Amino acid sequence: MTVRLPKDEDIHIANSDDIARIMRRVLLRQNRLHRKKEYFWTIGLSTNNDIEYIELLTIGVLNQNSLDPVEVFNFAVSKKCKKIIICHNHPSGNMSPSTADIKLTNRIKQGAKVLNIELLDHIIICEENEYYSMEKNNLV
Repeated sequence: MTVRLPKDEDIHIANSDDIARIMRRVLLRQNRLHRKKEYFWTIGLSTNNDIEYIELLTIGVLNQNSLDPVEVFNFAVSKKCKKIIICHNHPSGNMSPSTADIKLTNRIKQGAKVLNIELLDHIIICEENEYYSMEKNNLV
């Protein structure tokens, strides 16, 4: 499912703060009950870091998502994006990545390398103004 960018947001991404802010706004568009589920998005970027697309890949249950890494690259390949960022929320508010989050990131990173797509970051957000960047924490 393609997600619309909030109307007043710039499409140029300078850093992880920009993506976390935009994706938190996307999450907050959901009603409070639906925010209790884990959402997983892929953001495709052009070579000059403009957002090409935001795709909602899965809506999981309370604290987990089932995702096949091939789904992450579907839009990126079709739109010829050379850069992606992946993002998901933790409804619990705990920003620390789980072991499953880290394993999934590594699998996606391997796939990106094969496809010559740069995985810039995996960001974990919550409803508050916090986020966790795996890139900033040397996990990407």
